[in-house]
Amino acid sequence: MNASAPDILLVEDSPTTAKVFMFALEANKSAVTVHIARDGVEALDLLLGTASLPESASSELPRLLLLDLQMPRLHGFEVLERLRADERTRLLPVVIYSSSDEESDKREAYRWGANGYIHKPLGFKDACETIAQLERDWLRTDAAPQHPPG
Repeated sequence: MNASAPDILLVEDSPTTAKVFMFALEANKSAVTVHIARDGVEALDLLLGTASLPESASSELPRLLLLDLQMPRLHGFEVLERLRADERTRLLPVVIYSSSDEESDKREAYRWGANGYIHKPLGFKDACETIAQLERDWLRTDAAPQHPPG
């Protein structure tokens, strides 16, 4: 993988949630690189279209996609469906990062090909713990798993 591609593409429409995520990375002294897409359309443009990641991240994919479900313009399930239908992103590890803990949302996420499902943390301490878990489970230096850890 090209070193300039981000480790994580976070698809999140809430600026507050995105900021908490970035502050928690910093607090954890994480070396993980993150790019934030503000909605599903922007994420698909970055991954499948002509948009490029900042600083010429090339056409390389991130190591992990964290995908919110409830977003304007394009729902997370629609994004996931399009990613799984495209040969370039079919195997990209996608973890749903949602405030929903409805079993129906979890089942639907896995039905569309999600590799994991994480409930968004409620506070800063939980955000730090969630990021540490993501790094352990999905961003180890050996290959990221293609199935939910556990």
